[in-house]
Amino acid sequence: MSSWFRRPRPSLDELEAIRASRADGVRRVISVAGVIVLVFIAFIASLLVLTPLLETANLRQEKAEVEEQLRRAQQEEEEAHNRFRWMADPEYFEQQARDRANQAKADEVVIRRPSPEEEQAMQRAATAAERDRAAVEKKADKTSESKKGSSKRQRRSRR
Repeated sequence: MSSWFRRPRPSLDELEAIRASRADGVRRVISVAGVIVLVFIAFIASLLVLTPLLETANLRQEKAEVEEQLRRAQQEEEEAHNRFRWMADPEYFEQQARDRANQAKADEVVIRRPSPEEEQAMQRAATAAERDRAAVEKKADKTSESKKGSSKRQRRSRR
């Protein structure tokens, strides 16, 4: 081989400096890899710890929802049971029959709330009656004013 292709051999001090820089680089890589491994281990550990906690929280929420459904179902059952007891009562059955037939006993007073359509019709009738009353009052006012005016004229003509 020719001499121009040969690299000069480094001195012992240069070799030690190269080895030290390589060792520093390897140490940096190892420390970075160590940090990455520690972060990964911490992530896995947090998953192992948090997953059961989240599942426990979800189960508590589901339990509360199921308890609420149970409470509502028990309430509905109680209402149905009460309705059944009422329906078995002859007085209740008689009352329902009278209500549906719009009948009343001789000593009963029936109070009935009008339907929305009946309420609207009553409001329209009340509004029309108010308009008519106002028109009558206006006409009466005009009539009384015309009578007052004519009586004043008659008094002036007498003088």
